[in-house]
Amino acid sequence: MARGKREFVVVMVLALTLSAAPQSATAESTEDPPPVTGSSPAADAVVAQPWAVEVTGGFFLESWDMNQFREQLLGGAVSLYRQVSPRWALGVETHMLHVNQTPARNVFMPALCMMVRWSALERGQTSVFVEGGAGPAYASHRVPDHGTQFNIVAQTGVGLSRQLTSRVDMLRGARWVHVSNNGLDGSWRNPDIQALGLYLGWRLH
Repeated sequence: MARGKREFVVVMVLALTLSAAPQSATAESTEDPPPVTGSSPAADAVVAQPWAVEVTGGFFLESWDMNQFREQLLGGAVSLYRQVSPRWALGVETHMLHVNQTPARNVFMPALCMMVRWSALERGQTSVFVEGGAGPAYASHRVPDHGTQFNIVAQTGVGLSRQLTSRVDMLRGARWVHVSNNGLDGSWRNPDIQALGLYLGWRLH
């Protein structure tokens, strides 16, 4: 083969090789990236934040085991909840309750309750849950009137949560509220309150 023809063939081979390389790289770059699996940082990043703040208000009326007066409890709560599994959540509720003991002195009763909540049923954006918990309370005066300032508040009930936006849920529920000092100052100074009531509020997450 003449020298000119050999040079021409070499130049053509090099040109074809260089033009094919970018096309191969482009074809490879258009392939879908492998899915993220396992417990890698990328997989952990897609997990939703489990914390939520709740603001609620409620009214509770003593319904049985009456004392000298029939107490009424009205107030609100600010709560912090953490979702520990798809169905279970743990929370801390801070309450400020006004206890009407007319004709005795009315009192304000702050309380701090540890709560457990279990999601029993979910349908679309609506969830039905069961909850319960207890914690200490210290009132501005004796409550009930012939009891003590320090008491234990226990709560249990059922509730309904419905998502309004991606970050706001509406809450409503019914609770039984028990207030007593558990006999810490003697059984003769351990009247209690057995109240039923409703609450309404919002969850921010």
